[in-house]
Amino acid sequence: MTTDGTYARVFDEVQIGKGIRPVAQHGYVTVEDGVLHLLGSDRHLIASAPMSKVKAGKARFSGGMTVAMKVDGSRYNVSPGYGDRAGKLVRPGRPELVEHAAEELLDLIEAGGGRVD
Repeated sequence: MTTDGTYARVFDEVQIGKGIRPVAQHGYVTVEDGVLHLLGSDRHLIASAPMSKVKAGKARFSGGMTVAMKVDGSRYNVSPGYGDRAGKLVRPGRPELVEHAAEELLDLIEAGGGRVD
């Protein structure tokens, strides 16, 4: 539970990219105390911003599995649950679960005062 009595939401195994350049294959997106954080595979901070300053929408041609967002002035492509692991192999996550997680992330952004297109 967070300081304002709400629960934090953590999305793991998130594929994060900046344009076509991958930033994290097994990253994290956290939503806590009204702030969205993008974290790398080693949990280092990539970017963060108050939810009210985040702009997001479904990325075109992604089948609903990728969220295109602008955080702290930079554009990112985020696919929650996409970097699934099977032992030492990396495989795409199950499409229906990735799409559901992307929808949930968009709902959280909108509920936090961010702009969703």
